[in-house]
Amino acid sequence: MFKLLLCCLLLAAGGGWAFNHGQDLVDFNAYATTFDKSYVSTSARNFANYYFIYNRNQVAQHNAQADRNRSSYREAVNQFSDIRLIQFAALLPKAVPLTTSQASDPPTTQVASSSYDIISDFGLTVMVEDQGQNCSSSWAYAAAKAVEILNAVQSANTAPASLSAQQLIDCAGMGTGCTTQEPQAALDYLTQLTDSYLYPEADYRNDNISKTPGMCQPSSSVAVGVRLANYSAVADGDDDAVMNYVSNGFPVIVEYNPATFGFMQYSSGVYVQDTSALTNPRSSQFLVVVGYDHDTETNLDYWRCLNSFGRRWGEDGYIRIVRRANQPIAKNAIFPSVLA
Repeated sequence: MFKLLLCCLLLAAGGGWAFNHGQDLVDFNAYATTFDKSYVSTSARNFANYYFIYNRNQVAQHNAQADRNRSSYREAVNQFSDIRLIQFAALLPKAVPLTTSQASDPPTTQVASSSYDIISDFGLTVMVEDQGQNCSSSWAYAAAKAVEILNAVQSANTAPASLSAQQLIDCAGMGTGCTTQEPQAALDYLTQLTDSYLYPEADYRNDNISKTPGMCQPSSSVAVGVRLANYSAVADGDDDAVMNYVSNGFPVIVEYNPATFGFMQYSSGVYVQDTSALTNPRSSQFLVVVGYDHDTETNLDYWRCLNSFGRRWGEDGYIRIVRRANQPIAKNAIFPSVLA
């Protein structure tokens, strides 16, 4: 009897699993429509169906714990809910640090305030970008957004035009723009090349569909975009420095390990990473730290970080990460410091 039931559940259909789960199937079809999903085969769709059901149930179980105040954050179904965690981690391979650095001495700062948020305190309207699922390009999106925010702060432009991450992927990626590159390559490109401007996204369109970088095609316009003179780095673990720079209007790019179910499905609240994810991370996602504060509901200090998974992920594209000494945010931290 058990073998017969198992056979029915795992009925092969072109190498995948066939499903007829009533409401589960209805929910999956609605999910595929909502997130504009298409699959290359019936088999691929069946696997996506299976993992959607699994992930949706995991989200529900986690949120039940959050309802009992046993978790400080909540999860939700999102664009990654039709794949396994191991596939999600593989989409974001570990960045490979560059061997040399052109970082300049950091700027002089005032003492950090107890809480600060560059976006809300300056009243900025910043577009949340979506890097897609084909190119591991958070390094470029984070660098472009950090330069954009710094320029907005220093020019008092509360509604800055988005700057092009695709230009950095194509022109600064050095062949690894969709795999293992890191933000320093983008900042080196912007500071070391003569008259190198970071163009508006309207002039150099982002492409979150392609799996490989495109050909570098500098704009034919003259003196457009934003020029960067210097960038600075933060020592690993020096969260006090990150706080000081953010409090003084400098968005700081950090490397974060995304390979946890909580990060993959994060929806709201203060995210506390599993301790197992703190050692030997094998994936990288670059975030832009734009603020920090204290959450009275959970009684946790947190960092507010801008991601590049689009607005339907997290808190309108942002994530609040717990701020505590044993889980420092400062890892391969770097930031644009002087505009040209």
